[in-house]
Amino acid sequence: MPGILPLNRRTALGLGAGAIVTGFNPAFARSLGRNSAPDWAGEPMRWFQLAFTEDDPGRYDPAFWIDYFRQIHADGVCLSAGGGIAFYPTAIPYHGMAQGVGKDVDPFGDMVAACKKLGMRVLARIDPHAMNAAAAAAHPEWALTGQDGKIKRHGSAPDLTLTCAYGPYNFELMPKVIEEIARRYPIDGFFGNRWNGSGTCYCQSCKTLYRAATGQEIPADPDPSKPEGRLYADWIEQRSFALIDLWNEAARKYRPQAFFIPGGDRRGLVDLDGPALSKRLPLAFCDRQARSAIHSTWATGPEVWGAGRYTRELRAFMQDKPVGHIISVGVEEAYRWKDSVQDPAEIQIWAAGAIAQGARPWITKFNAKPLDLRWMDVVRQIYGWHHANEDYLRNTQNLARIALVHAPTTTAYLGGWTKREELERHGAGFYQAALESRIPFDLVDEGFLDQASLSRFRTIILANAAVLSDAQCDQIRAFVARGGRVVATYQTSLFDGEGRQRPDFGLADLFGCSVAGKPEGPLKNAYLTLRHTHPAMAQLGKVSRTIGPLHRQPVTARNPADVALTLVPTYPDLPMERVFTDKRDTDIPMAICRQVGQGRVVYLPMDLDRTFAELSHGDHLRLMQAMLEWAHDESHPLQIDGPGLLDIACWRQEKSVTAHLVNLNNPMAMRGSYREAIRTGPYRVRLQIPQDRRAARARLLTADVTAPMQSSDGWVEVEVPYVDFHEVVAVDLI
Repeated sequence: MPGILPLNRRTALGLGAGAIVTGFNPAFARSLGRNSAPDWAGEPMRWFQLAFTEDDPGRYDPAFWIDYFRQIHADGVCLSAGGGIAFYPTAIPYHGMAQGVGKDVDPFGDMVAACKKLGMRVLARIDPHAMNAAAAAAHPEWALTGQDGKIKRHGSAPDLTLTCAYGPYNFELMPKVIEEIARRYPIDGFFGNRWNGSGTCYCQSCKTLYRAATGQEIPADPDPSKPEGRLYADWIEQRSFALIDLWNEAARKYRPQAFFIPGGDRRGLVDLDGPALSKRLPLAFCDRQARSAIHSTWATGPEVWGAGRYTRELRAFMQDKPVGHIISVGVEEAYRWKDSVQDPAEIQIWAAGAIAQGARPWITKFNAKPLDLRWMDVVRQIYGWHHANEDYLRNTQNLARIALVHAPTTTAYLGGWTKREELERHGAGFYQAALESRIPFDLVDEGFLDQASLSRFRTIILANAAVLSDAQCDQIRAFVARGGRVVATYQTSLFDGEGRQRPDFGLADLFGCSVAGKPEGPLKNAYLTLRHTHPAMAQLGKVSRTIGPLHRQPVTARNPADVALTLVPTYPDLPMERVFTDKRDTDIPMAICRQVGQGRVVYLPMDLDRTFAELSHGDHLRLMQAMLEWAHDESHPLQIDGPGLLDIACWRQEKSVTAHLVNLNNPMAMRGSYREAIRTGPYRVRLQIPQDRRAARARLLTADVTAPMQSSDGWVEVEVPYVDFHEVVAVDLI
């Protein structure tokens, strides 16, 4: 099982919040409202994680690390504590300790005390995914078990046994570990590594609990594209949330303000139900530590803007709560060089992308006895800059007026485990198009389509958000009624919240069309014809036709005047003498752009976004730009003129507004690793000022200079001579 999958409903399964969970307290879960969690918004801005190895006790130098934390102005630290391997003298049976730890050797406790003297926040890292041989022998019921009934060993350390995340190891043993740590040490919270398991488990505990909850057996193939897979994934989500609640309760037994924070990457964390997860967390961290082939997908590639993308995905459900991005100083590849060091440029560009999109940096280092110190200078530089400009990085609001809806339910329900990455290309295509167009945009989670969450946006993009519930369709309809704009592609809303195909689009009234057949594709040698009489195509007067998409959803348009693009159907591409067609113009709609009350809707019954992600054809970029601009029909709050490819963002702080420019102009942008920054510029930056404020001065934070500015009609204009990795235009407000 490659990760926990998105589930937005409890449906007829009857999975009540506390019905299937040992040790779960429903009253505690109900108390986890958005305002009940400790407020970490004003807390640590720069995190560091020191991950101990078993041979560290007695062999590493604590003073070395404390001095370094002081040098880099780290104000939060995550230290290895317990779980499979304890780095403090535990009294809990079968909670295995690292070699050398004992009554007088307590590496975790020593580091906690020293970090607290520096005024740092401390997270205790717990990792429950494996247990030692003694624990496995005494408690075989704790083990991850295959369908054949055999327990599963750790792939890298065969003396360890993988644990079941959904049974007594996590629900009975780990709360004791959390309570013991919280009782003994002045920690502020817990961070869980691999807390949600290592795959589908068929242990007796899981089978019993699953049968009691659903009346069924755990499926042999729990792929979420199948009904039995969705049922299982729903149960996994319930268990996962119950585990978060239980561990939160254990943490607060002795530390009332402490909290459990689950570690995870895009699959393991963001794909859980967004609103339910956000309600439980005071902050969250993205565990995509570097560019790598293993983290890349067919849908995205190892793109250099990945750090910004993963940060946006985290904020899509955390909304106004703080997020961090875990950044490794090592090479993150399948070959697992954990003592490696990346080129400084690669660390810098990854950190720049995360910071620009609102993340608080978290540098992680495995092994407290570092073998290669070259990373320390570049981290010192990044954190020193971050500390010096902290006031301009405590963001209160992203100012983008366009949101790309993050829709993992569609990719899970329709793509499952085998075609999920293909479906992710829709979102990846629009993401890249907005990036190349220098359009400030944000991501919003599919669970937050309510009026309050969408109020700051004028336009939302539904990149093949095929699975939408009736309630979500109603929310989108209400958004347009309030004057909102929608750009949607391919099969958006064709499937209901359970993944069942509707007879017509759930948003057919907004799209101005109805389904007229099964999807077609891949289309070869097909083309798009532009109707320049439609205002959405007005700026593309020199383009009469261009290559078509790879797939289309046949539709019938209700008003031919709304059609801005039509299809030239497939015709022969060989032999060369047969490359012609007499169907140069048709009425087959490929873009329907219409006014709907005070709002506007663009619907593309094709996978133009997915095709662009694969081919990066310039005309497809121009088409998406044109239709997005027609729909949005408003000036963007950040406008940048200058050369090349940038990742941009604009933010509001308490006393300022900022514009971030991340320089992606590099021949290594679409692979790794960066070797150097290629200086690019100049840029002219125009930034909109809040209506009730005036601009006092402008600064370039990386260049560390005051910048001349021109101010008029609510806008500030600043010249940026060049950007190496990352420049921030900061405008003080009065």
